[in-house]
Amino acid sequence: MKIAVLGAGAMGSMLGAYLQLGGADVTLLVRRKELADKFANPGIVMRSYTGADGEKSETAPIPMKASVGCEGLEKQDAVLIMVKGCDTKAALEGAASIIGDDTKIITLQNGIGNTDIIGETVKQENIYYGCVNMSAIMSAPGVLDTGLFGDVNVAFGSVVKGDEQKKFGDELANIFNASGIKAAYSEDIDTEVWYKLLVNIAVNAGCGLVRLRGGEAGNDQDFTLLAVDMLKEAIAVGMANGVQLDFNYFMTHILPVARKTSGLHYPSMAQDMLMKKAPTEIEFINGAIERLGKKAGVPTPVNTTISRLVRTIERNYDKQYKDKTGKTGPSFKVKIAEKFCKGCGYCIKYCPKKVLSAEDGLNAKGYVKVKVANEADCIGCLSCSTVCPEAAITVIKED
Repeated sequence: MKIAVLGAGAMGSMLGAYLQLGGADVTLLVRRKELADKFANPGIVMRSYTGADGEKSETAPIPMKASVGCEGLEKQDAVLIMVKGCDTKAALEGAASIIGDDTKIITLQNGIGNTDIIGETVKQENIYYGCVNMSAIMSAPGVLDTGLFGDVNVAFGSVVKGDEQKKFGDELANIFNASGIKAAYSEDIDTEVWYKLLVNIAVNAGCGLVRLRGGEAGNDQDFTLLAVDMLKEAIAVGMANGVQLDFNYFMTHILPVARKTSGLHYPSMAQDMLMKKAPTEIEFINGAIERLGKKAGVPTPVNTTISRLVRTIERNYDKQYKDKTGKTGPSFKVKIAEKFCKGCGYCIKYCPKKVLSAEDGLNAKGYVKVKVANEADCIGCLSCSTVCPEAAITVIKED
């Protein structure tokens, strides 16, 4: 099966690697040639930490086909979409040349509403959707720190229920399963998708607004009460749309597992709001509850308020409150381990604030020397540590 992955960030590239390990012919579509080169040679390495003492295991490098754009690629049997929801339409337009009449489109993106966008240009019988119980951080180009949780790691179904859809769904699930993870095609996928939506509702936008990591926010009584209010509204909306959800089951079985895997990190929407100053997925998470609630006649005052606050922040990134130093947000320390640095310059090229620069002369290994030139301007986006091929850069948030 020929499968292209649109949005080969940490999650997309991890799913692509598992699909290839399971026997698929996978192409990762990326934005930067440097990353495509790393995916191809030496390949993707997936690391995981398990056991009481956090023992590390990692795969051998998995060489992957990767491309910047779709030029020269054949029509695909399937396209897996892993971009942010707000980028779905543009991603599909850019991939039009590899999508044929029979190409299956699979979305495992956050939130709900992505299938509506896909359905504007793709036949309903070719659309598959679901969710993942996995985590991934790209600690260096091609190096993924991963986690698997839950009874099923990849759960998906189809918009149209039929024998042909089940046949393809089972085939795709078998490819995932052959790689060593657990996947399943389900004709009752909406329940799984909505429970994953509830996880995002509980922490994503809220953490961005209060500027806390998931675990920090979860330990605060008022944040917990806010999350509960959002969850109860979302469950009422889900039930009004025919999805059976249980608040007690979610709080005792699903949320605790999610907290174990994400409590030490800023959720993706918090990263967008605090560090990247980027469009968020609010319309696919809390905004979706607001929209569906209005349609079903279910009041959603808390989710509506959260959505309005996030939209206001998005529209006014350049006008937000600045302290007396003229800087927004927390302070960060940038450290470069010179003994590992090979002077490739990727960190300089991709830093949005020009925090790093090249110094005159060579470092101890005979490479271009990189220095921290404007540390006060660092916004903690982690672009430098992400693109560093030697994991030589550490960014530390100062309390």
